[in-house]
Amino acid sequence: MLNFKKISSYHTKTLNVRNEPYGHCFVKEFFPDETAKLLSSKFKFPHEDLKSKDVLFQKTKRALGVYNKLPKEIKNVIDYLNSPYFIKVLEEKFNIKNLLPDPTLFGGGMHESKNGGYLKIHSDFVYIRKKKLKRRLNVLIYLNEGWDEKWNGALELWDQDMNKNFLKVFPHLNHCVIFRTDTESNHGFPDPISCPNNVGRKSLAVYYYTEDNSLLKRTKLFYARWKKRPGVKEPKFGDNRSIFERIKNAYFFRFK
Repeated sequence: MLNFKKISSYHTKTLNVRNEPYGHCFVKEFFPDETAKLLSSKFKFPHEDLKSKDVLFQKTKRALGVYNKLPKEIKNVIDYLNSPYFIKVLEEKFNIKNLLPDPTLFGGGMHESKNGGYLKIHSDFVYIRKKKLKRRLNVLIYLNEGWDEKWNGALELWDQDMNKNFLKVFPHLNHCVIFRTDTESNHGFPDPISCPNNVGRKSLAVYYYTEDNSLLKRTKLFYARWKKRPGVKEPKFGDNRSIFERIKNAYFFRFK
């Protein structure tokens, strides 16, 4: 079991945020080594269909965001990441007040991609329908022992205009990337991974919000916005939607 006070003190010392082109940080050893290895060994999905249906942009991905179905060791980590101890660290490091955790793990939790899997570069949804919340931060923790970089799978962070890939992090055990999501914070692992069939690219994802009572919100910010890398032929946001939806997302606002 994690000692929340002790580990938050460690994170206060080790989380170093860079603000250009948007707030982000990379930590090579996020947890004690024995904790990371335990989490990796307990990272197991229940026997049910949890695969993503949007194969145009993400392939072979499985996700489990139901807290009660998570292994108890993973629950303990989620409890810490959603605790006032860690949230205080995030607020201080990213200069954001009144951060809120998401106990429902909407879109988060345990993620795994198998051989051939990818996640195209995108910016995440900022708003959730019928909720007065604005998404502010992503925390991604990788749990892959013995990951071979020849398999691909590195997380890429790109600037807002998709001109520069300014950070590339392979999903090695205990690596963690945290970044702001209230801007065009483009990220993903866009090229198919080529790991053995009995290996998966495993990660934990936790998201944080602040209250937002604004009446008008850009329609497109309720969706993931898929991006095209320069010089690469690949799908982009709207390619899987009707012409009407493309126009709506480009020009319309929602009253919320």
